[in-house]
Amino acid sequence: MTEKFSQNFEQKEYVENIIESMPINEDLQKRYDEIDWNSFAYEGTRRDDLIPKLLEIADIKDDDKVLDAMCGTSNLLKESTKKYPNCDYFALDFSIGQLKNIPLEINKIQASVIAMPFDDKSFNKIFIRSGLHDLPRKMQRNALWEIQRILKEDGIFILQTFFTTFKNQLYYNNIVNRKDWAAGYYKHPKGLGSEEYPRHFATKEELEKWFDEVGFNYEFIEDFEGVITYLKTKEMHWGQKEWKIYMDSLPENIKKEIQLRSEEGAEYVYNFPGVIYKITKKR
Repeated sequence: MTEKFSQNFEQKEYVENIIESMPINEDLQKRYDEIDWNSFAYEGTRRDDLIPKLLEIADIKDDDKVLDAMCGTSNLLKESTKKYPNCDYFALDFSIGQLKNIPLEINKIQASVIAMPFDDKSFNKIFIRSGLHDLPRKMQRNALWEIQRILKEDGIFILQTFFTTFKNQLYYNNIVNRKDWAAGYYKHPKGLGSEEYPRHFATKEELEKWFDEVGFNYEFIEDFEGVITYLKTKEMHWGQKEWKIYMDSLPENIKKEIQLRSEEGAEYVYNFPGVIYKITKKR
């Protein structure tokens, strides 16, 4: 692997970071192996209603080679194969539990998005939906470098992701990462807010800076909102009390901004801002 990346890249810093970052978060992998991603509890997070828009802006053509990276159960490719049957489809995820839910006509690859087993300039169209934030901050730029490497010169990359603003970034990242800790996905919340988060919700400014650094042009398509229904997802096995205390302690302006509320079957519900970008290579 080291030799392969050394041959393909002049960005020495990138190669070193990728090698350093190779271990997969096994706790997070176990989480995705176990959850029912297609359940109603995650409907507001997936936002499958956006799939027709994503396929439209990707402008898929016959014989395109199409990748859904960090794909989960790849509802996007399931829809795309119906609309554009004459393409070569690939679904990549680190969770074998998610990949098992994908139809046989789609090629399935279990791998990390920061080190994908594809040749340079392999794909006409690449998608990442609601996945980039599942990586620590330093790995997100590495993932974008990998997308840049495997995207064809005239290819299109569609990114659907959640984001934060500078004023609420600390709170939004704490909410999600403390929830993960309470669900048992890593050992202790010590350092949250000062050390790197296991998952990182970037600002638009961060994302667009990374796009520029890795050699992408980007077009803002639209904002959207995700609806997060914690506790209905049944993820928290032992830390519910601690997480509830944190949620209740949030400043009132943050509670208002995220529209924190309760609904039947979900003790805490809130909204999370998202954004869609259409991305191409600089020429």
